[in-house]
Parts: sequence; C-alpha cells; structure tokens
Amino acid sequence: MGSLLSWRHLRRTYLTTPTLLRVVPTGLVLLVGIVATAWTHSLLNHQSDLVLHTHEVIETTKDVLIGLDDAETGQRGYLLSSDRRYLDPYDKALERLGDLRTRLRAQISDNAAQVARVDGLAGLVDAKLAEMKASIVLHDEAGFEAARAREITMMERATMDQIRVVIGAITEGEKQLLDARMAEVERDEHRVRLVAIVIGLLSLLTRTGVEFYLARKGLDVRVVPRHPGETD
Repeated sequence: MGSLLSWRHLRRTYLTTPTLLRVVPTGLVLLVGIVATAWTHSLLNHQSDLVLHTHEVIETTKDVLIGLDDAETGQRGYLLSSDRRYLDPYDKALERLGDLRTRLRAQISDNAAQVARVDGLAGLVDAKLAEMKASIVLHDEAGFEAARAREITMMERATMDQIRVVIGAITEGEKQLLDARMAEVERDEHRVRLVAIVIGLLSLLTRTGVEFYLARKGLDVRVVPRHPGETD
C-alpha cells in the first residue's frame, strides 16, 4: 500500500511527460481566460451601473419639476379658495423637494458641468419657493386681491420657465452621457464574447499542438506501473 502512494509511483503513473504537457499549457490558457473574463465582466458591470445611475438622475430631475408643479398648484388653489386644505399638497411638495434636491446634488457631484447647472437650478428653485411663500403670507395679511396682484407681477419674472430650461439642460446632458455609456456597454458586451471565443480557440489550438508534438516525439505511451521489486 505504501508503495502505491509513494512519490515515485505517483510520478511514474500520473505525472508523466504527456500528462503534464496536456494539463499545464491548457491550464495556463484557461487561467488567463478566467482572469480576462472576470476583468471584462467587471468593466461591463461598471458601465451598466453608470447607465442605471444616469437613468436615476433623469428621473430625479423630472421629480423636482413635478414637485414644483405640485407646490405651485397647491399654492394657487389656496389663493383662489382660501381653503387651507389646498396647502397640504404644497407642504408635502416642499418636504419632497428638499430630499430631491439633496439627492440630485449628490448624484451629479462627479460631473462639473452638471454641478454648475444644478447650482443654478438651486437658486431658481429657492426664488420660486420664496415667491410662493410670499404670496401665501400676503394673502393671509392683505387678502386675495393683493396676493393676486403680486402673482401677476411674479409671473412676469417667468421663474418656472427658467427652471424648465435649466432642468431641460440637465436632462439633455444626462442623455448625452447615457448615449455614450450605452455605447460603452455594447463594446464591453462584445469584448466579453470575444474573450470567450479567443480563450476557446486558444484552448483548442493548445491541446491540438500538444497532441501533435506528442505524436511526433513518440511520447504518448502509457506507463505501466512496475511490480514491487522492479528497479528503475
């Protein structure tokens, strides 16, 4: 039993030159293939995450505009009706806008051009919210007509129109990034397929080359284990 497990027996039986020539080169090719496949999949996953992130930024900008529209609708409903129930959507929109603006600023923090646009948007949003709040306060203090006159004056400033222009620019910037990132995803998908094909071909060529070499050198001969007592 000890002789069957001896290094000499194992080497002569399993670690023959033909066996090593078949296993080692092909194993190296497969190892390189595993590393290359992991790398290309990592690139693909990274670009896919960027595509998802870009979609999230676009959705956030839309939500900011929706929040402003909701706040403005609630504010105007209150000015026309003097019913404070209309301020519920206004108050909820203000709360939601705080979270959305923080999220948007964090999402585009790595893009200098978008940071500049979002900073400009922040100033416009602050101005619009201040306009709405001032109209509500004036309505409570001086009545509907005074608030209505102020609203007409504020409409001439067209703050919401400016906000829509800036949000449109932010969205367009993200769409351009989205196109570039989608193209990169397609390239990475092609790279993954190419790596798989190349590794498969290299494995086949390596094994075929080894077999030709063994046949040419006459090394592909089975080694029969010697009986105990036989010498090398």
